[in-house]
Amino acid sequence: MTLVELLVTLAIIGMLVALLVPAVQAAREAARRTQCSNNLRQIGIALHIYHDAQSTFPSGYAADMTNGRDGKCWGWGTLLLPFLEQDALYGQIGRTRLPLDLITADENRFPYLRTNIGLYQCPSDTGGKLAHPYRSIIVSGGSRAPFPPVQLPHIGGHGGQNPTGVLIAKSNYVGSFGSRWKSQRSNWSEYDFNGNGLFGRGWAISMSDIPDGTSNTLAAGERCMRNYAAVWVGVNSWKGCGFADNQMVLATAHYPINDVPVSVNIDCDGRGSANFSSYHWGGANFLFADGSVQFISKHIDFDQGGYGVFQNLAQRNDGEIISDF
Repeated sequence: MTLVELLVTLAIIGMLVALLVPAVQAAREAARRTQCSNNLRQIGIALHIYHDAQSTFPSGYAADMTNGRDGKCWGWGTLLLPFLEQDALYGQIGRTRLPLDLITADENRFPYLRTNIGLYQCPSDTGGKLAHPYRSIIVSGGSRAPFPPVQLPHIGGHGGQNPTGVLIAKSNYVGSFGSRWKSQRSNWSEYDFNGNGLFGRGWAISMSDIPDGTSNTLAAGERCMRNYAAVWVGVNSWKGCGFADNQMVLATAHYPINDVPVSVNIDCDGRGSANFSSYHWGGANFLFADGSVQFISKHIDFDQGGYGVFQNLAQRNDGEIISDF
């Protein structure tokens, strides 16, 4: 073989490899997207089993508002653990016996809050198994050995100081809060925290509370690490609306799919932090209240005034007729 023939052969092989690599990557992403939709499908089955047992879906986060004292709350992902074959973890974190405030005060229980649950993580997502620092659980007293503390930006309602947090397990699936949202904390009322989707603060709804129909109402969807993802454990504050509060487990259709995140999310400014998003090309997977899973394009009809098809899907009782999407 001459040198020219060898070079031509290498050039042909290089061209074939260049053509093959994108195809392989596309095939792998298709498999990851399928696995992600299967995760949501299993979550949907768990939600329906929960509904059969409790006659309601779980609340977005189980706030104890009886004494008016603010505190941490277990999220819907924790409430579903027994229905996802995670009974042992559910017992170890003490959900049935202790509030989340007391669990986070016990360093020996921190490893349970950092437990990776594969069903709550999309294989297309990046950033490892732990949540973004913005989703940390806030602790008092500085470091909590053996886990290094995370210094968080200023969060309103936490004493006017930069709180200290500890990283906990990540989740890529957030419950649908509906389409409501307000950017200023002072504008939020008790009614606003109920949301108009399937999940709200201390608000558990049943099938009869979804007059729009379960096949036309979102239950949950994806949020990727680009938008700080989420956690399954719960929230830091039931009185707040910022990235340390209900955004940790819930998302709103007030913002479009894959909305570009701002660099720092402070207080209730939810742009890029409270929306749905994914690393799948062109949109994200969504679970509907009837248990079905569909991929929704990021180009779905969206209206800044809150009257787009995407917002209609997020609301459980708007009475609107859903067009094709």
